[in-house]
Amino acid sequence: MRVAMRALFLAGLALLLVGCGQAKKRHPPPLQVSSTDVQSGDLTLKVQTLGQALASHSVTIVPEVSGILQQVAIHSGQHVRKGQLLFVINPASAAAQVAQDQANVQGEIAQQRYDQDQVDAYRPLLQKDYVTRQTYEQAQSQAQSAAAAIAADRAALQAAQINLAHTRIHAPISGVVGLLQVRSGNLVTANSTQLITIQQTQPMQVQFSLPEKYLADLRQAVAEKTGTVEIWDENHQQRLATGTLTAIDNTVNNASATVTARATVANKAQQLWPGEYVQVDYSAKVLHHVVVIPATALQQGVSGPYVYRIEGGKAVMQPVHFLGQDGRQVAITAPAIIGKEIIVGAPARLHPGMKVETERQ
Repeated sequence: MRVAMRALFLAGLALLLVGCGQAKKRHPPPLQVSSTDVQSGDLTLKVQTLGQALASHSVTIVPEVSGILQQVAIHSGQHVRKGQLLFVINPASAAAQVAQDQANVQGEIAQQRYDQDQVDAYRPLLQKDYVTRQTYEQAQSQAQSAAAAIAADRAALQAAQINLAHTRIHAPISGVVGLLQVRSGNLVTANSTQLITIQQTQPMQVQFSLPEKYLADLRQAVAEKTGTVEIWDENHQQRLATGTLTAIDNTVNNASATVTARATVANKAQQLWPGEYVQVDYSAKVLHHVVVIPATALQQGVSGPYVYRIEGGKAVMQPVHFLGQDGRQVAITAPAIIGKEIIVGAPARLHPGMKVETERQ
């Protein structure tokens, strides 16, 4: 009986040792990873910054004559057309001045005609010594004075007519008016009272600043009219407009080491509003014939950037040279991996030489 128990124990021990040996020979399963094939192409590098929408033209309406505001022909926030009537100042005083100046002109014309007739009448009498030269020259002087008075009265009449015209104020540009601060019946003062401001919103301008390292790119873009700007809402979720770079400031801001630029957008849908803060994507340059990979495929190591390529079912570290990034895509220099399969979103436990099993993206 004791011999039989010993035999069973030895047999069990042998099976246990065999199992341990087999466990030592078992390999871990391949790591599941996502992958993609490397392609070459062009990549537009964009710079994101904060910008502000500006009216392309802004006018503050100030009366050129004083008087009682008789009519307000617009309302707050209204879209107006160039030449549209905005305000009417009581024209009675200006009209009376026009009438008075017209009468003065007519009176001076009559006086000048009389004085000239005197000169014409004295001329033959002077030749016959019936009048003195002094009398003749005095008549000439009076005729010339009357002509000068006519010129002065005509100038005064023109000024009065201009003032009368200024009692009707028209929009100098098309745009959107602000909030009205005055009402009819109020006294307005020439060159002082601000009646309204008109902002031209079609087209609009967007002003933004970039680090001075982009100055050369900005200048080239303005010269070649190739600078493209995308305007987004403050959360960078909705694209509001697309425009073209039109101008850069003539000075670099020394305090911030930035240069200010402006882009012009059509704003046909009126999605931009003067003073609004927006997100700006400026297309700084286009990289041609580069290796383009997903941004999540690029890794950063002690020796620089790299990617994991897949060779023989294993992850192999491949150093690369970073050129630039546009959102979810990255441009690199690594011709050797074009057409190769690389790992995207490498797991933290992945290391070179590890077996992997891919799931294509």
